[in-house]
Amino acid sequence: MIKYSMYQAHDSVFHRLDPRVKFIMSLYIFVSGVLFSNWMFLVASFSFVVFLLVGFGRVRLRTIGVYLRPIVPLVVIMLLLWPLFLREGRVLVQVWRITITSGGVLMGIAMAARILTMISATFLLLMTTQQKDIISGLTQMGLPYDYGLTLVIALRYVPTLAGMAQTITDAQRSRGLELDRGSLLERIRKYIPILAPLIVGAIRMAQELAIAIDSRAFGHGPRTYLYKRSMRGADYAILAVATAAFCVLTYARVTGYTVGFP
Repeated sequence: MIKYSMYQAHDSVFHRLDPRVKFIMSLYIFVSGVLFSNWMFLVASFSFVVFLLVGFGRVRLRTIGVYLRPIVPLVVIMLLLWPLFLREGRVLVQVWRITITSGGVLMGIAMAARILTMISATFLLLMTTQQKDIISGLTQMGLPYDYGLTLVIALRYVPTLAGMAQTITDAQRSRGLELDRGSLLERIRKYIPILAPLIVGAIRMAQELAIAIDSRAFGHGPRTYLYKRSMRGADYAILAVATAAFCVLTYARVTGYTVGFP
């Protein structure tokens, strides 16, 4: 079942943090995943994010696995392809023209861990913060409300469209549509009965959304807010620790440490 939001309702340390702190922490981890290429650092970063979610966000490990499942094929591809193309380090296996080296294996692990780290970094924000709090925090950081509303609509309606596509697919399968049989062109052609009602439904949804926004006088005059979040002492402390850690890691990257494949 596709949920409309990744938010997991719990009373935890992360749930009580200000959305701005969680957004900045997620950004730090995401950027760190891009900056570093050391496989041990990237594996440790991914493990650290999972630890934060489970230990301080009270998110079940099974729930994290459900949201990571769609990228498992990409992770497997990284693990299999990099050893075939990178031939640095000690030779581990050599069969005909295929040479597997230690550098290629470590690169595959590093790239797979990088993807997992970058994606799981967003989980710190999305799994522990409601969408209305995300938009509120971003607008307080200076993001124009129009852009914030666009972001929230994307977060809200992309899962909705995915759920609609799944419903249409199940309905067409119940009518005898076999998507897994035939040649590649035949399989592509069979998706037309799914795409046509999906596009019509998306257009209808967009029209209803436009009417709802216009009926609430969006864009007419300055906005006011019922609730405004304020940073607490714990928020400032955690933000300071996260910023200090990110600065240390950035300095290490600039000076050449934790780069490469030991």
